[in-house]
Amino acid sequence: MKLFPFPLRFSIPVILMIFGSLLGLFSFQREVEQSYRRQEEQGISNLKFSANQSSGMLEYLYRRGDVEEVEIAISKLGSDRNIRLALLCNENDTIIFATRYELRNQPVSNISLPHYLLAEFSQIREIMSGEVKLAENRESTWAIYPVLLGAKPGEVRPSRVGILLIEYDILLIKQQAYADALYRSTETSIGLALFCVIVWLFFHKTLTGRAARLVAVSNNFSKGKLDDRAQLGGSDELAQIAAAFNEMAERIQSHTEALQESEKRFRTLVSNIPGAVYRLVFDSDWKIQFISDGIAEISGYPAANFINTPVGVFQSIIHPKDAAMVEKTIKKSMVKKRNYTIEYRIIRPDKSVRWVSDKGQGIFNENGDILWLDGVIIDSTKRKRAEAELHQTLQLKDELAATATAQAKQLEQALQLIQTEKMSSLAQMIAGVAHEINNPVNFIHGNIDYVNKYSQDLLTLTDLYQQEYPNPHLKIAELIEDCELDFIKKDLPKILSSMKVGTDRIREIVLSLRKFAHLDESDVKFVNIHEGIDTTLLILQSNIKAKPYLEGIKIIKNYGCLPPVECYAGQLNQVFMNILSNAIYALHITKKQNSSKQQTNSSSQIIITTSIQEPDWVKISIKDNGPGIDDAVKPRIFDPFFTTKPVGTGTGLGLSISYQIVVDKHGGKLQCISAVGEGTELVIEIPIARTS
Repeated sequence: MKLFPFPLRFSIPVILMIFGSLLGLFSFQREVEQSYRRQEEQGISNLKFSANQSSGMLEYLYRRGDVEEVEIAISKLGSDRNIRLALLCNENDTIIFATRYELRNQPVSNISLPHYLLAEFSQIREIMSGEVKLAENRESTWAIYPVLLGAKPGEVRPSRVGILLIEYDILLIKQQAYADALYRSTETSIGLALFCVIVWLFFHKTLTGRAARLVAVSNNFSKGKLDDRAQLGGSDELAQIAAAFNEMAERIQSHTEALQESEKRFRTLVSNIPGAVYRLVFDSDWKIQFISDGIAEISGYPAANFINTPVGVFQSIIHPKDAAMVEKTIKKSMVKKRNYTIEYRIIRPDKSVRWVSDKGQGIFNENGDILWLDGVIIDSTKRKRAEAELHQTLQLKDELAATATAQAKQLEQALQLIQTEKMSSLAQMIAGVAHEINNPVNFIHGNIDYVNKYSQDLLTLTDLYQQEYPNPHLKIAELIEDCELDFIKKDLPKILSSMKVGTDRIREIVLSLRKFAHLDESDVKFVNIHEGIDTTLLILQSNIKAKPYLEGIKIIKNYGCLPPVECYAGQLNQVFMNILSNAIYALHITKKQNSSKQQTNSSSQIIITTSIQEPDWVKISIKDNGPGIDDAVKPRIFDPFFTTKPVGTGTGLGLSISYQIVVDKHGGKLQCISAVGEGTELVIEIPIARTS
């Protein structure tokens, strides 16, 4: 921004004229003020002298009793052109004499006097000393002086005090002083004007003329005339500036030639870069300042079609569906001052479409304002085709993966169906076996009471016979001895009693088998959870009890007081079967490994705990003291087909099916708590009553 909108040869004399005018005006104003002050002081002094002299003369004339001379003295005061008004009032403030005849014999209060003058009358009579007051408009002064008017009858010393009031006009004196000050100021202004002209001529010779030469050389230099130099003589500052300018011009000329050479090398380098390098500058609109020849191979248009043209020319070859996205992305990157990478399509002259990758960045000044954009455009058509082929391949892979997943799902469902069918077949077989066993057992159990009764009758008869015939026949005695009749009497009741206990046990087993045989029931009903656990343990009893080569497993039951639970009884028994089977397997494997290593540890045990979880849930915990599960494996134990057992030993569906039964079928929770060397605990939580 220019501080002075006009050249120095004009602005300096204007400044000097303004300065001279202001100085003359200030001098004139100060002269007027001083003249006014001097005239006011002179007027007050003259009024004091005149009032003092007049009051003394009036007192003298009153002592003589010469009233006519008093009136003449007052009239003489009126002959002074500077005295506007003079009056003498008595002790009652009644005007006795005045320069204006119409005021005589009137009270002083009837004439228009400043209010502060009347208030001074009483004070003046008390102190018997006169005062001079300057009017508020500073155009006149007032003199108030006491005058002894003579003694009243019978008084020795006069007590009548009148007031002499004189108004002295100083306006005429001020007007004369203003005229004198104006004359003197005019003389001073003329002198200042002549001085300013001399100073301007001096500045024009030593400053503005030489500065104009320096400006002309600078303008020529800015237009490209790098060989023009400022030839200014002397050793003052302008000469030093001219010398520095000439030195700077030499350096700029040298640097410009070097820059032109560098630009040639830059264009050669850019022409060998794959793609097109460009620069957009921002003036009134975005303009393509430079774009390399590589754009011709990409777009089919020569670089000359775009250089020094608005960016809209290049935007016209961008695919219509991509143009808005390109503009929005670049504007957003400029606002956030970030680099941008855009992929879009351009349309060549033959209407073929090519993909390009445009990478650029904004260059900003220290204030954050955008200066230009630098970037490079690379043909990415081949890469986009490869990406499309890769996308198709990945899509095919995803389809194959989806097919494999579906097949795996079908396989899982098939295995689950097989598992369910196996459990159903097992239930049917158990039901058939239980039925076949139940009939003869009931027959035996029902006849044991009769046999017991009959044997008791026979034993009673034998005892009675021995009492009646203590000496039996020899053959009978030999038979009694051979069959050990006394032993039979003692042992037969025990045999019958043990047979009854055995049949009761067989009936209990049959009842448990019949309950377990209801696995294929699909109805929801309230059941006793403990009966389901006990039945499962009964089925697994052969794996639990000790064998000649393997220690048995101790079952610890910590049953709580559970109400009947509404559930799928058969499916829940299947969960107990899967979990207990896994626990038994883990304990057997641990025992075999410890036996091979000749290690001993605590006995194998399974702790089954049930309890009520407030408010309406039951919790079943099955915990073993086996080897535990590694943390890396634990998250996968409920996945289908996952198993840690050797190949051919397990299907990997037991816990997966159990999880579906507990969580999906019953809306419950199945949790595994385990650590290596600390055993494994499976916790089942299900609601007591199912919601609709």
